[in-house]
Amino acid sequence: MTNIQNPTNMTDYDWLEFVGFVWKVENEGYSYASKNYAPKFETSDLAGSSKGRGLKALYKAHVADVETWSETVGYKAVDRIWSAHLREEKERSEAHLLWAVHPGGDWNYAAYSHAFATREDAEKWISGRAELAEKHGWKPWAGRLLHRETAGGEWAEASLTS
Repeated sequence: MTNIQNPTNMTDYDWLEFVGFVWKVENEGYSYASKNYAPKFETSDLAGSSKGRGLKALYKAHVADVETWSETVGYKAVDRIWSAHLREEKERSEAHLLWAVHPGGDWNYAAYSHAFATREDAEKWISGRAELAEKHGWKPWAGRLLHRETAGGEWAEASLTS
C-alpha cells in the first residue's frame, strides 16, 4: 500500500483497523461495535488493548484523528485506501488456503475472488456457478482455477478437470 498519511504511531494496517472500528461505532454505537467489530490489530501491544478499557482509551485518544485524517487525504483516497485494506485483510485471513478461483475477464479487484482448502471445494464452487448459469440463462462462468504450492505463495493457473 502507498503512503496513507497515517497520523499515529500505529502501523498502517492497525490504523485502518482502528478507522474501520470508528466507523462501526458511528453506525452501531460503541458498546455494540466493541463486542462485534473490535479491531484485529497486528501489533501485539495493540492486540492486547483491543478489548475492554484499553480499547476505550485508544478510541478516546484517536477518534478525532479519523475525521482529521479523512479530510486531509480526501474522501476518494480514503475509499481507495479502505478498499485496499479490505483486500489485504481478506488475503491475510485466507493465506493458508491453496486453491482459489478468479472470475476472469477484466475483473481486477484482487488476485482471486474466493479461496478454498481443497481443489474439490473449488471445483464444486465452479460447478455451482455453471448450474446457476444454466438455470437462469446467464453467461457461463469463464473464470480460472488457481493454485499455490505453499501458504501465502504466488497463485498460478491450474487446469480444470471435467
